Amino acid sequence: MEKSTLAPQSRRLSLLELVELCPDEGLALSMDRIIQAAGVSRAEAVDRLNAAARRFGVRLTSGNARELGLATFEKWLNPKEVDYVPTIRALNLFCHVFGTPEPLDVLARSHGMGWRVIGAADAKLLELARTEREIKALRERKRKIEAEL
Repeated sequence: MEKSTLAPQSRRLSLLELVELCPDEGLALSMDRIIQAAGVSRAEAVDRLNAAARRFGVRLTSGNARELGLATFEKWLNPKEVDYVPTIRALNLFCHVFGTPEPLDVLARSHGMGWRVIGAADAKLLELARTEREIKALRERKRKIEAEL
């Protein structure tokens, strides 16, 4: 298991990896792409989100509003509306409803530390790759021990 440290990374970041600790625009664009790819209207998306919020007991809005409204949702999807960003709970529910970790990945990548959010299939591939690396190291160790005998 890898150790987590708080020390800054020493490697240089590419232009695609620059730190963007305010990922509001990226989140809005990501969510908008997901809605378009899902082939649903924004009103249908709001209905799905509100239904899931009721089912799971997640509050999507702040203030007095009981449900997410279309106007607020439109602002969430507009990269220029910096005052309207979904809460982490709303973002989590959005990812659940539309079956994608992409907005959470945008959030994770914004730190510029190489963090990613991956799905189950990619997690299995990563586990396989790490296991293969361990096997290779053990074989090398075995060869060294055998050579010493």
